[in-house]
Amino acid sequence: MAQTIKIKFCGFGEKFTPDAFPFKKLLESKYDLQVSDNPDYVFYTPADNEHHNYDCIRIFMTGENIIPNFNYCDYAIGFATLSFDDRYMRLPLWAYSKGIMKLAEEKTTMFSKEEALNRSFCATVISNSTQTDGMREKMFEALSAYKTVASGGKWRNSVGGPVPDKLKFQKGYKFCLCAENTYTPGYTTEKLLEAFASGCIPIYYGDTLAVQDFNPKAFINAHDYPDMDTLIARVKEIDTNDELYWSIMQEPTFTTDTFEKYSDEKIFEFFDHIFSQPIDKAKRRFYFKPYQDFDYRTLKWRDIKLILKYFILRYFHKKIDKDGKYR
Repeated sequence: MAQTIKIKFCGFGEKFTPDAFPFKKLLESKYDLQVSDNPDYVFYTPADNEHHNYDCIRIFMTGENIIPNFNYCDYAIGFATLSFDDRYMRLPLWAYSKGIMKLAEEKTTMFSKEEALNRSFCATVISNSTQTDGMREKMFEALSAYKTVASGGKWRNSVGGPVPDKLKFQKGYKFCLCAENTYTPGYTTEKLLEAFASGCIPIYYGDTLAVQDFNPKAFINAHDYPDMDTLIARVKEIDTNDELYWSIMQEPTFTTDTFEKYSDEKIFEFFDHIFSQPIDKAKRRFYFKPYQDFDYRTLKWRDIKLILKYFILRYFHKKIDKDGKYR
């Protein structure tokens, strides 16, 4: 009989359902996952502070540019290249998408040479135009001064509205401008992976450590060039030399150990280590009393409502039964 694991999800958004949990199927191969309001384990994101209502084992998850605070969580999953005993696993956002990783791996067979060369110049899909360091906009302007860059997102849209299928849209172009909102070592989102999965040569700005996972010969890395003029000169060189373009297209997408580093086996091993221990042995953080381990200045109205609900239930002596229901 499978071991029952009582879990709770905090900060995943109103539309989130447990079936959307990315590791659900993987963990259910051994464990019986039961969502409960009286959990032993809380999975939480930085979206709100609801997780502070639960003084159990906390597992932090993020695909954003946020470093986990191990004073608040027992375990964490994130993008940063950290090492902290058994408490952390690096799993960048793009590595959640095993299907798109497979497409990216197969990009060398996606087009014939003639098909690849006869595409339009460059595409980009940008929606967030405010929370950036400005580099992406500068690259867009510099590339556009050379040739038209088709913009399929909300920002500077030039194709009649946001595209419904990003990968399909990008397949029509030789290059793809894919730049992170900001530069932080280790922080690689889905942008680079999706450019490869579309069969484009990515023009990338962002994670300087991306070359540990992605073959540096397969994309144009802005960090390799001293200034914008040199970067654009390299793009022009590749764009106007069919043999050079095709040779880069034939480069493998990933470094040799990428799939192994982010395999289902590695992910399962991380969680299995947590769940297979007695709960008191699995604890890692120093356990404060509720609401003493975070900064009240970070509270938002949504957090206040959650906290009020928690204390109102406590005040009226509401109890929690075995399946996590208040009564």
